[in-house]
Formats: sequence, C-alpha cells, structure tokens
Amino acid sequence: MAKEPRPAVEPTGYSLADLAEATGVTERTIRYYQAEKLIPKPAKQGRERRYDEGHRERIALIVDLRDRGLNLSTIRDLVDNDDPTHTVASWLGIDAALSAPWSDDRPRTVTLEELRGLVDDPTPGLLAELHDTGYTRANPDGTWTVPSPALLQLALGLRGSDIDLVTTAKIRDLLRRRVSKAVDEVVDHLVERWRSDFAGEGGVDRFATTLGTLRPVAGEMTGLILAQEVERALGELVASRAVDLARSESTE
Repeated sequence: MAKEPRPAVEPTGYSLADLAEATGVTERTIRYYQAEKLIPKPAKQGRERRYDEGHRERIALIVDLRDRGLNLSTIRDLVDNDDPTHTVASWLGIDAALSAPWSDDRPRTVTLEELRGLVDDPTPGLLAELHDTGYTRANPDGTWTVPSPALLQLALGLRGSDIDLVTTAKIRDLLRRRVSKAVDEVVDHLVERWRSDFAGEGGVDRFATTLGTLRPVAGEMTGLILAQEVERALGELVASRAVDLARSESTE
C-alpha cells in the first residue's frame, strides 16, 4: 500500500523580504546588521531561512536607537547582553534624565515682522547690528532665528541704559567660553558620581531625582558665584587703583 504524501508544512515567521517590509529596513541593511552581529542569524526551516518576532523587535530597537544618535558600536554594546531590554531601558532612562531641558529659553524662528515686534525699536540699522553681534541669524528662506530670546531682551534692555550691543555680546561670549569649560567638568563629575554611587540599587531613578533637584538650583548658584566673582574683581581693581594713586602722589 502506497504511503500518503505528508502535507506540506507552511513555514513560520518572516522571510527576508517579509522582514524588510515589516520593519521598513532594506534587505541589504538587515544582512549588514546580521553580519555585524546586531541581530542573530535566522533559523533554518527546511531549505529556507526564517526570521521571527524577536528579529523584528530587535531591528525596531536598533532603528530607534539610531534615530537617537547612537552609533552601531554603542548599540551593539547595549544589545549584546543576556537581557538587552533591561540594558536599553536603563540607557533610555539615563538619556531622558540627561536630555531634560535646564532652561525655558529655546531658539525661536520668526518672520521679519515678528522680529521687529520682538525688538520693538525702529532705530535704523538695529536689526543689522543684532545680526552682526549674533543675537539673530538670517535664514535663506527669509525668516530669522533668535538663538536666545531671553539674551536678546537682556541686551536690548542694557542698550537702553547706554551699554551697546557690541559690549553685551563680548560679555556673553566671554561668559559662555568660561562657563562651558566649567560645565564640562561638572558633567564629568556627575557622570563619575553616577557610576560610583548611583549605578547600584535604584540607579537611574536616583540619578534622575538628583538631577531634578539640581536643575532649579543651578541657575541661582551660577548667578550667585558670578556676582561674588564680579565683586572680587572690582574690589581688586579698586585696590590696584588706590595703590597707583598712592604711588603717583608720593612721587610728586
């Protein structure tokens, strides 16, 4: 008696083309991810190679991390783990804590009329001077970008007190150069502190709480230190002038 042929077994999962369609990633890119060990090799079903839901989820995760600015080497380190979901979740928690804004002063793009409304001063040549001193930037489409609306208003207020835009721009640039160096060192210290003190129990949540506590105080602390340093520098200037005056009087 002849044996009945076995029914064909339908393959499960995704073919390479199916996976590309499901993820929006090209077949070439999927092969590249596989070669770079970012995703595991597909299982063999008969003569076919089939990808599963885990492959689709991993590719979606890689795409998301790439969109966040991570390079493939860093992504590999994150996903090359017994529990990549936990590792990536921890990184995303740190990323969210680090990416939270520390100021409400954000760049703003405006039309020429809107810019004139912000400046509220018809003085001829003022808009050109604001551009030359970096308080505004002209865009090719005819709009204008104000990098810091708050600094713009402060500069305009000081201009009304006879402190010109060139002077305030110089002060702005000097402070930014010096403060940026100090902030780089502060960030390095915070990262080292997180690694040593917060990386254990409740690491990400604790780190985020610490940053949240520091955020509203940072501006006040910076302003206080700046005021103290200005007072010190002016005091030294007064003292040096007094010495110069005493020396000049003694030679008369």
